[in-house]
Amino acid sequence: MRKALCSIQLSFFVILLTAVLSYAQSQTSNSISGFVFDAASRRPVAEIYVELLDDVYMTLKRVKTDGSGRYFFGGISSGNYKVKILPYRTNYLEEIHDAVITNYSFGNVRTSDNVYLDIYLKLDKRKVNISELNPAGVVFVQDVPSPAVSLYKKAVSQLENSKDTLMGIETLKKALEIYPEYYDVLNRLGTEYVRRQQYYEALPYLIKSITVNQRSFSSFYMIGLAAYNLKQMKEAIEAFRAATHINPESISAALQYGMVLRINGNFNEAEQALIKAKTLDKNSAVPSIHWQLGLLYDKLERFDKAADALESYLKLQPDVENAQQIKDLIKTLRAKGKSI
Repeated sequence: MRKALCSIQLSFFVILLTAVLSYAQSQTSNSISGFVFDAASRRPVAEIYVELLDDVYMTLKRVKTDGSGRYFFGGISSGNYKVKILPYRTNYLEEIHDAVITNYSFGNVRTSDNVYLDIYLKLDKRKVNISELNPAGVVFVQDVPSPAVSLYKKAVSQLENSKDTLMGIETLKKALEIYPEYYDVLNRLGTEYVRRQQYYEALPYLIKSITVNQRSFSSFYMIGLAAYNLKQMKEAIEAFRAATHINPESISAALQYGMVLRINGNFNEAEQALIKAKTLDKNSAVPSIHWQLGLLYDKLERFDKAADALESYLKLQPDVENAQQIKDLIKTLRAKGKSI
């Protein structure tokens, strides 16, 4: 029964995810879109002007961000553009970012390009009287009833106390009884269940969470972990793909995305994701990236590269329990590489 319920929930998730990820692409062939955030609070900034400029800084279009901080420019031809934030009547600094639209032709088919660009606004320190009661920009927040907020805060305190974690989960559920659309509660409940390896229990809350907040990196990431552990690779791939789409700078999301792609046999895409994770990991602090690359290159019969990756893994994690087995595997891979 639980497996059947899980399958229904994940099927719903795939339908929802397809709609979310294809939304911008369905608007026009080429587009530039994204969200504008406050750099300090990471909250979206609504009702602020965004301009699309050409490569000589001529204004082509101007829009306002919506209630979720989203902007969208559609119907764009290929070329070099700039996205400019006009922080009128706020304490934010002006921002200008480059964006490039590129199209390719394959026979009679011409590709479209959809550039995704999030912008994080910083406060202008030259401006004074920045009050917490009058924030620099208008932001979107849920209008949550105060009793639900109080229960959420109480639950967070309980969850931080190892003796009260189960009570914390029950308190979160009480907050949902008051306000069923409470994103913070839905996301936290799903996350707590994933941490407890209760993946079936986590899914309903996480899926509901992304219906409330389609930009929730945490919820998509946790759905990916739950689906992976439930051996639902298609759903895990889609969830981690969304997580990397929302936060392209996340090493963990790129690593997990590459791993599930590799397991599913999508080797070329897996390599791209894992190379992205390796590039993001500037301090070489994540050994698992090299481990996954080693497994991938072995499958691709690129044995020397597999050996190189496993050597990098051992350098970062020399005390691993099966170190000798890995060293033996590296020798085998080197020998296979020479025989090709």
